[in-house]
This record gives sequence, C-alpha cells and structure tokens, in this order.
Amino acid sequence: MKQITRIVCTGGPCSGKTTFMTRVQEIFAERGYRILVDHEAATDLITGGISPATMGMYEFQKYCIGLQLKKEELFEKAANNIEGDKVLIFFDRGILDDKGYVTPDEFTELLKGFDKTEDECRNYYDLVMHLTTSAKGAEEAYTFANNAARYESVEEARIVDDTILESWSKHPNRVIIGNETDFETKMYNAVQAVFQFLGQGNQIETHKKYLVEVTPELIARMEEIKYSKTHIIQHFLKSESGIEKRIRRREKEDGSILYYYSEATMMSPNSRIKRDRIISERTYKDYSIAIDPMLSVIDKERYGFIYDNAYFKLDIFSFDKTKGLLSVQDNNDAKIPEFFNVIKDVSDVVNYKNYYLAKTQKF
Repeated sequence: MKQITRIVCTGGPCSGKTTFMTRVQEIFAERGYRILVDHEAATDLITGGISPATMGMYEFQKYCIGLQLKKEELFEKAANNIEGDKVLIFFDRGILDDKGYVTPDEFTELLKGFDKTEDECRNYYDLVMHLTTSAKGAEEAYTFANNAARYESVEEARIVDDTILESWSKHPNRVIIGNETDFETKMYNAVQAVFQFLGQGNQIETHKKYLVEVTPELIARMEEIKYSKTHIIQHFLKSESGIEKRIRRREKEDGSILYYYSEATMMSPNSRIKRDRIISERTYKDYSIAIDPMLSVIDKERYGFIYDNAYFKLDIFSFDKTKGLLSVQDNNDAKIPEFFNVIKDVSDVVNYKNYYLAKTQKF
C-alpha cells in the first residue's frame, strides 16, 4: 500500500530551508523513498516579475495562495501516480506561511476566496519543520546571496519568523530547529527529526568510514543483496580563500539525473557553513566554466544498501577500483558485513575526504 507523507518546511528568511530540502532529497532517495519537492510559490512569482512591489501585499497573496494550492494538487496527483510505495513530498513553505504577511481578517478573506479554511490548510500537512531564521542567534550567517527574492532586513526576518511560529502553533506535529548549534548540527537535527517522525529512529547518529578491498568476489556478493546504485561526478570550482565550491551530477539506475551546487564558507578555524541546492543542467554547465584545473574530477559509483538494520554506502572511485570507501550511518552497534575485507578505519583521516582525493587521486 502506498504511503504518502507531506512535510512542509517553514521558518523565517535565511534559515537553511533550501539546504535542508536538498539534503533530505539525497538522503531519503538513497534509502528507497520517492522524493517530490514543491518549491516556494512566492519565490517563483517574484523571480518571474510578480511581486508585492507591483501590486501590494494583499493582491500578491491572492496569486501566491492560488499558485500554492494548484501546485499542491499537482504534486498530490504525481505522488499517487509515481512508482514506489514510499513517497515524501517536501513543501518549501505552506499555505499558513502567507498568514504572516497580511492581517488575520485578510487571511480569512483570502482563504474564503478559494473555498478553504485555515484548519483545512493546516491539516493537509503531516509534519511541519520550522527552521529558525539565522537572524535569531546566527546573525553573521544572514545573507541575501542565496535567494534573489529575499528582501527582509534582520529585524524584519525576526518578525516574520515569530509570525510564522504563531501561524503553525496549532499543528499537532511541529518540530522547531533553532540556532543553538552550528549550521551543520542544525541540518543534522532537522534530518534526524524527519527520521524520527517516520518511525526510523536515529538513522544518522554516527558516521564511520573504512577503506576496504574491492574484488570480483565482493561485487558478485553485492549483486546478491538489494542495493541502490548511483553514478556521481563531482567537480571543485575555483574560489576565494576560505570558501569551497563544488558541483555534482548524480545519475540513478533508472536514468534520473540531479545536479547540485554546494558552497562551504569557513566561519572560524573550527566551524563552517555548508549550503546545498539543486540546480538545473544548464546552471551546472554554466558553473563548469569555473572548474578548478588543479583538482581532478571525483568520479565514483555509490552502492547504498541496508544490512542488519544499518544503512551502508560503498563508494568505488574511477582512479582505483581495487579499493573503496565503506561508510555506515547508524548507531554504534552497526556491524560491518562479513563479506567486506577492511583495510583500515579512516573515519577521522582528512586525506580520505573528497577534496583531498581530488588532489591526490589515490588512497
């Protein structure tokens, strides 16, 4: 029986929503879920030339709510028609986010125009993920650079975040992810909350990495177990000091392809903010002009599989197919399958990270 879960990601401006939805799309797709992502209606309208500045906020919200409702209808149909029993729909903001931009009476009037009530709109979503704006406690990370439609000041972002919190306060399944930690931990906590809601516990509690032998016998054994296979091509881009930029192309066995752009900025010697987003093939090609010629391409096949209730990833690189990197993201009780011959534990060895492998092309 098909299981469709609707998750709305909300919060004030510059809260990490885009990065969060990019990561969950990758993480859950590797675990056998079908992922649909409904991008923010307001951003679609504003970047298309329809904005509050041209018609006033009340009229703009008519277009915004109308587009959101139509997109929800289409994504619901797609979720029912798509192959696979487990489907996750991630919504970049939901209808109740619009409540923060008009008065309560105006919002009620707007919904009435679409023959909807606030309760109907709220109850459509199964889980509400509220990522707190960086304007609350992480002001140094507040930026306009990653969203052309963003215009709110730090003070305005805080007000919007507070209003959105109130708008969704009656939802029975709401998780609030704050800025008490660094950005990477914030993303970790958000992804973990989705696993918890789906009843799968702490799926990414630890991350261990091992250098293993890759033999014909191992490949044959892999064929006996159920796995997902993804071809990943990754390039590092030329960038200024303190910033790491990269693009990735991920092709699954069914022929579907996704393109990603990632940018990591060092905030201090021991912390950085890494933001990810899905991009179009055309944008991927545009970024390709800036590929760093000093760093080799990372070309690898990734096998994802579950063994003894733990999720494993085996990366086999084009530069040396006699070895691979086996990662496990689960709890401390996860046991390495007996058919792997482990050479050594490289969990905390920096030379086995993609950036350094792009430099050396060897293990």
